Amino acid sequence: MGAMILIAAGALAGYMESHRLAMRVEQLEAFLRFLSAAQTEIRFAALPVEEIVQRHGGEIQFLRTCEDNCKAGGSFLSAWNSGVHSGTKGQGFIMEDIGLLYSFGEGFGASDTEGQLSHCALYTELISENLKNAREEKNRKAKLYQILGIFSGMAAALMLC
Repeated sequence: MGAMILIAAGALAGYMESHRLAMRVEQLEAFLRFLSAAQTEIRFAALPVEEIVQRHGGEIQFLRTCEDNCKAGGSFLSAWNSGVHSGTKGQGFIMEDIGLLYSFGEGFGASDTEGQLSHCALYTELISENLKNAREEKNRKAKLYQILGIFSGMAAALMLC
């Protein structure tokens, strides 16, 4: 019975690591969709950034947190930073992604329409590169983590028996 629990624990650990890789891909894809929607809103509606986040940030945790912080009355930058700080935990982002999110927030809403469009285009390219790397890492490592989890659980069970 104990051996089966060890094998299951190892398999679960491997699955969790594999899932973290998939979550990163999903979150980066969602942020790219947000950037695309933001560019459209800036170009055609000239909406304030708070409203853009409110309209298009629903599927991303840190954007929902940012929206809540904006409604509470803080400045957009502090709401953004607070949202990134608390809303990216456990969402699959790595430190490089989080750094890009912080730097995006510093320039979002800080210039004229053309500057905002350029800012969004720049971060679309940067996030796309991170997404490409995340997909490669997921394809390369996801199954490996699952198999290693199972085998490490089996090895632990054999060592204890």
